[in-house]
Amino acid sequence: MNILNYKLSSTNELLTARIGLLATAHTINTLSLSNTIDQHFPALGSNCALKASTFINTLILSQHEGAQCLDDTTHIAKDKALRLIT
Repeated sequence: MNILNYKLSSTNELLTARIGLLATAHTINTLSLSNTIDQHFPALGSNCALKASTFINTLILSQHEGAQCLDDTTHIAKDKALRLIT
């Protein structure tokens, strides 16, 4: 039996299991969809409210991920690699 001795180096690169969402998020950014949404939907009067683009972009990404309820969006918020794009 041959035993291979090798050592893997560590890295600080961010990885994600939701690689398909990166393409969708990149498309949203490339099309400046957030700016267009914010122009067409009025801002809410509350300073605690989400912008329309934040809500809609999260909805788009969660639908592509296969989310079934609002709690499923926490996976998107916790994904550090995906947050770099969104």
